[in-house]
Amino acid sequence: MIYTSKEECYQDIIISLTTGILVEEDLALLRRHYEELEHYECCQGIAEAYRDYQKLQRIYDYEGNKE
Repeated sequence: MIYTSKEECYQDIIISLTTGILVEEDLALLRRHYEELEHYECCQGIAEAYRDYQKLQRIYDYEGNKE
């Protein structure tokens, strides 16, 4: 099994979400996969990336509504 750190999972997820490779619905499947492997650090990276992605979306929405 390949070990992926929390930071590596975070970076992969945040980049994939912001570039459109992943959609929010994909995250539950990914998280479940890593939970089954008991790879909880990666689960934490996924959760943090999603939280930060949501913050970015709110900022973009706010900035878009200002114009």
